[in-house]
Amino acid sequence: MAQENTAPKRSLGARIINYFREARAELSRVTWSTRQEIIESTQVILVFAAVAMVVLGLIDTVFRFITVRLP
Repeated sequence: MAQENTAPKRSLGARIINYFREARAELSRVTWSTRQEIIESTQVILVFAAVAMVVLGLIDTVFRFITVRLP
């Protein structure tokens, strides 16, 4: 027969408080990015998005040209 968990059950309030304590402790262990790293990452994303827009715009133009010219 399976053994049941014999740990005492805590109240809802105690579990909520424990959750926030553990979340706060976990957040203190996080390695946060520096301001400079965030700025550089944002610049990379913006350049990538601009290049993607140009490429997709060119592909759209090519397909539009092909479909309009076909009888």
